[in-house]
Amino acid sequence: MLRRRFLQLSGVSALSLAQLKAGTQTKSKGRAGKVSPRGSAENLVLVFLAGGQSHVDSFDLKVGNWTPSDFEPAQFGNILLPAGLYPNLGQHSDKFSVLRAIQGQEAVHQRASYLAQTCHTFNPVFSQEQPHLGSLLAYELESRRLETDILPGFVAINNASSIQGPGMLPSTFAALKFGGQDGLPGLVHPDGETLFSQRWNSLMKVDASHRLESSPSGNQLTDFHHFFSSGEKMMYEDDVTDAFNLTENELTRYGSGDVGSGCALAVKILAKNRGTKVVQVSQGGWDQHYDIYDRNINGNIYDTSAQLDLALSAMLQDLAELPGVRGGSLLDETMVVVTGEFGRTPGAPSRNNGRDHYPYAWSSLVAGGGIVPNQVFGATDAEGWYINDPFWNRDRYITINDLIATMYSSLGVDWSKEIQDTPSGRVFEYTPKVNGISGYYDDIREMFA
Repeated sequence: MLRRRFLQLSGVSALSLAQLKAGTQTKSKGRAGKVSPRGSAENLVLVFLAGGQSHVDSFDLKVGNWTPSDFEPAQFGNILLPAGLYPNLGQHSDKFSVLRAIQGQEAVHQRASYLAQTCHTFNPVFSQEQPHLGSLLAYELESRRLETDILPGFVAINNASSIQGPGMLPSTFAALKFGGQDGLPGLVHPDGETLFSQRWNSLMKVDASHRLESSPSGNQLTDFHHFFSSGEKMMYEDDVTDAFNLTENELTRYGSGDVGSGCALAVKILAKNRGTKVVQVSQGGWDQHYDIYDRNINGNIYDTSAQLDLALSAMLQDLAELPGVRGGSLLDETMVVVTGEFGRTPGAPSRNNGRDHYPYAWSSLVAGGGIVPNQVFGATDAEGWYINDPFWNRDRYITINDLIATMYSSLGVDWSKEIQDTPSGRVFEYTPKVNGISGYYDDIREMFA
């Protein structure tokens, strides 16, 4: 009885665990009239800077006696950047803006990363049922898919092991995960297309009875079928092969590292317009506690910034030059968010000549999807310790939850929705309620035209 009581209190019964493995078919429910999604974008590219970028050495540059001379601070329109670190990005300041008004509370990598991916504080009891925001968007946008949409709704490039899963949602909405420099394997069969097709058709005949929606084997088998069927549709497709392969010229322009190849693939995948709406590209190396300015140390800020500089500048340029589906450019209809887990300690570097975790004031680069370019949204004090211009007119600071609500809104999704029939029995909220208020976290509309 004690064990049973413990499971009840924790919110996970034996039945709940079985339901969790099978996935939920529950429909989400909105709060009529509570919020008004903007729908200004068709796609989302989230460039996640794992480890936490130093905001005061990048998008919220603070110049002090500690600043290396080769940072070369320069004004690009309204945006101050270290031109020595971002020489290419500065030339594209007409395509992006900077949000310098984010405040958080999580200062531990795993917890901060989980929050940035799910919009929820980590709780070990419910962590397995809470989906990545990309999975939730793929789930919401499923009804818009066409027969020609053979690519998955959500793709995650690099750092695949740390990507949150689809949670309670069917595995159909899980991220297609792969390394940017490796490409996507398995698009052809070693025995050839003809023999593969024969084997596939035979398999479909043999296990047809097990693939019924009402199969006694449950949703797990249906999910497996959808997974394999989705993969089969992608094989021997010229669009898919082209989307997941990079030329030497593309690698040169974007950089051959993880973030470069990831951003290049993100552009190619979205340009195909074959079903993918959300792409996350991860770049590691930003946990720079030691010797942040030492070029002789692996993972210094010069190395990580140089890779990001090439990748972002090429991605923004290509998105701006490629056509979208609404009559404008692909950048016009793709919201781009570049953010880390938190910022780094401002002022002079630490006694280890690095910067430690600092969640109370940090910055993100934002672009596309209707965002007004070449603007600075919000401001911090002279050293970057606290926010002295919260930017919007709410009676609180902007959080990562608000930035996620903005991503949902941009793709036309009601961020106050909830799913009530969950495996744990606890209502899942797209963005968490605060004091019982749904839609508390809000779309940062002031960034948009």
